Amino acid sequence: MTIASLFQAIIMLFIILDPIGNAPLFYGYTKDMGEGERRRTILYSIIIASSLLIFFALFGEPFFRYFGITTSDFRIAGGIILFIYGLWGVFGNTEVEIVRERESLAIVPLATPLLAGPGSITTVIYIKYSWGLMVSLISIVIDGLLALAILMAGEKLFKIFGSKGSIFLIKLFSMILMAIAVGMIRQGITEIIQGNLNSGM
Repeated sequence: MTIASLFQAIIMLFIILDPIGNAPLFYGYTKDMGEGERRRTILYSIIIASSLLIFFALFGEPFFRYFGITTSDFRIAGGIILFIYGLWGVFGNTEVEIVRERESLAIVPLATPLLAGPGSITTVIYIKYSWGLMVSLISIVIDGLLALAILMAGEKLFKIFGSKGSIFLIKLFSMILMAIAVGMIRQGITEIIQGNLNSGM
């Protein structure tokens, strides 16, 4: 393990996790919570996402192979989940949906697929086979701490917009989330089609 390889791995995973881009989405889903509950939800989501990434760094390839899952399959499933949550953000939630979200919000969609999605899972597996398991694990821990600090500060980014401005931004980012979801689904389907075409040649 070298400092250069570790630094490269940290930067690579940080870009894929994209805590800066995810900050508005995290705020949108936790804005109605109290300060303590919001911070706990974000902390739990980071812990869960990091744990998932560590699991896949250790066992990702044999796990996928055992269940016959490809990253394309995972990408499509993650895209469908994000699309559903994007719809909820655009059109609003019922009280029942809000209760259900608060019980599992730290897991879905915050921890996965927003953070520990197909891109980040594939990245940690790539880092493992490129620079070793230790580099992969250290990069997960460091990027998890960086993401925690950034997401905790997400509320400050929205205070300047006020209530109506925040609602507008939440709707806007929910539509962006839906677009990201469509892109994930499209990419997953394209990868499957290309794989089938290549295997048939």
